[in-house]
Amino acid sequence: MTSKKVASAADYAPSAASASSRRTRVRNGGGRKLTQCEIVRSALERDILTGQLPPDSPLDEDLMAERFSVSRTPVREALLQLIEAGLVEKPSRQRAVVAPLDLRRLIQSFETLSELEATCARIAARRITEQEIQALREIQRLSEAALVAGDQDEFGRQGGRFHLALWRAAHNDVLFEITRNLAARMHPFRMFQLSAQGRPEANNEDHRQILELLCAGKAEEVYTLMRGHVTVQGDVLADYISIAPRPVVYTDYA
Repeated sequence: MTSKKVASAADYAPSAASASSRRTRVRNGGGRKLTQCEIVRSALERDILTGQLPPDSPLDEDLMAERFSVSRTPVREALLQLIEAGLVEKPSRQRAVVAPLDLRRLIQSFETLSELEATCARIAARRITEQEIQALREIQRLSEAALVAGDQDEFGRQGGRFHLALWRAAHNDVLFEITRNLAARMHPFRMFQLSAQGRPEANNEDHRQILELLCAGKAEEVYTLMRGHVTVQGDVLADYISIAPRPVVYTDYA
């Protein structure tokens, strides 16, 4: 199956890509320009989450550079971003390896993120501007168009933009930074849930209702809906963990 570009963690946080790799770009099927770093990172994210690269798999920079026909610089940048996301580890003076997923911490991260995003939504219901509402409406329009077209990659990217715009609409810099940083680390797992049957449609409907509640200024209602919207993604991931063909999760009960 041909690898497609999904929304990246860079939609939530500043990219670690250097100026040189930003200048070296290619295009995906939809015409959007991607850096070499983004291409490498997206492919490795998929390989890790699908079990093609199980825990402790070595990630050789030279072999990856050859695989993607790039220099080692974008490979290193991609690995740094995956380390930040918790998907890769690099012990001192050793090569990078695929990190084990700590099940307990993963669940706790979803729990925390659901509360943070719900709080953003509740505050945004009181502070969102007309300009921000219009921006969210446009993002939602693009999301629905991508859903109808069956463009999962674009749908995921617009979903990331929707969340980012909502966090900003809370007009709380501290809350925004905390939420964005945790969301960046959780991004690969959140994108996986969009592959579950029926989840894109449910996700789109949640966003539509969230937008309506924001426009109506219903702070408590949008808090409850957003909290459930983020939490259910953890449930979908739990299904993935249960049926995964390879042991992708590590839990230490000692």
